[in-house]
Amino acid sequence: MRLLLDECIGDRSLRDALVAAGHDVVRTVDELGGGADDLAVFAYACKHARIVLTYNNADFKLLGEEDPKHPGMLLIYQDNKPSDMNSSDIVKAVANVETTHTTGIVGELIVLNAYRW
Repeated sequence: MRLLLDECIGDRSLRDALVAAGHDVVRTVDELGGGADDLAVFAYACKHARIVLTYNNADFKLLGEEDPKHPGMLLIYQDNKPSDMNSSDIVKAVANVETTHTTGIVGELIVLNAYRW
């Protein structure tokens, strides 16, 4: 998958783990600088056909609903509980999405937490 890690989730270790799993991954902080607003991140994702991976679910859900032609979004809910997804959970869940959605996820908003198996 061609992924864009939002700044809130875009640490290097997650990027490296996703790249090691065979994904094409960039971070917003590297491409747009720190503090880029959500609209700029969404526009970049659309222009470069990259799926947004984020914890910032409410804002990106609204953007995705306003423009349903986006490349897709993977939303992760974290509650500061032991059940929160760690990097290895995220990598596995992304693989499960890819396996389940063989034709891609264009226009879809997917809650990645549901792909933990």
